[in-house]
Amino acid sequence: ASGVNAQERATSKVTSGGLSTSFWGIRGQEDLGGGTTALFELSSFMRNESGAAGRSDALPTPVNVAADPYFSRASWVGLSHPDWGRVRLGNITSLLFLNSISSNALGDSTTFSPLNLLTFIGSPLSGGTAWANSLVYDSPSRAGLTGSVAYAASQNQGGPNTAARVAYSAGAFSSALAWQSVNRNPQTFADGTSANDTRAWQWAASYDFSPLKVYGHLGQIRNRGTASAPQSVHYKVWDLSLAMPMGAGQWLAAYGVRDTSDTVAPVPATVAGGNVSRKLLTVGYDHFLSRRTEVYLLLSRDQTETRTLPAPPTVLSVSGTSFAVGIRHRF
Repeated sequence: ASGVNAQERATSKVTSGGLSTSFWGIRGQEDLGGGTTALFELSSFMRNESGAAGRSDALPTPVNVAADPYFSRASWVGLSHPDWGRVRLGNITSLLFLNSISSNALGDSTTFSPLNLLTFIGSPLSGGTAWANSLVYDSPSRAGLTGSVAYAASQNQGGPNTAARVAYSAGAFSSALAWQSVNRNPQTFADGTSANDTRAWQWAASYDFSPLKVYGHLGQIRNRGTASAPQSVHYKVWDLSLAMPMGAGQWLAAYGVRDTSDTVAPVPATVAGGNVSRKLLTVGYDHFLSRRTEVYLLLSRDQTETRTLPAPPTVLSVSGTSFAVGIRHRF
């Protein structure tokens, strides 16, 4: 009864961001001649049910994550050329998040995608889904192979952060590998729910058997603690997701697991985190009314085992089921 939003009855609500986190923004480009193009993007999260900006209100102490400021999804400028690639500076989507959403039947959903929930939401990972103060280079495609590197300056916020990603695509097959190192003492906006230094890697692959498309990920998150309280806790993360066209839509299914065999520090039962294991299953149907508008029906099952306080620590097993009917419009 003292758990996070724990209760013995169903809760109904109107909310946004089921299949995609709601946002609006603008992008632009200018031809500078000789193949060089100047680019920019400004985009901000929004909550359709209330009109408020950002994804959520700030989390309370001890997590103390600041609420998203305006244009926290992306705010960058850059230059690109077909021969030498693209350089961007500003607040930019992290390469690890890009790796997760680009090979995933449930895309960028942070409400129902098992992979995104296990990796970024209520996770030991720090760094969030976007990095401020970033410099990112994206290479041009050569024989289906592309690469990216990212550096985020600390600016008295703990870092710096570094990341790299390489991706390959040929016909029905795609694969990518991403790695990142985050040094966060203290946190900034969009920084997950951990103030610790972390390192993570993730391998992604997909194959289109036509009509069935299969996606999979395998990775690891290492919680390194802080300078004053170092740790070395490794979490294994894997998932498998499927998309099957049917009629004017597609069936979706995904299953993912995050677990650790290392000693996880116990946490109060009222705090999200400290999971020894977490398992998520989502199934549903996404129906296309047009190229831009969809309605969907989703069912998700979430199970966790958490080492909790007070002493002596015990492993608490809990589960929850979510059911959603929604509409998504892209413009």
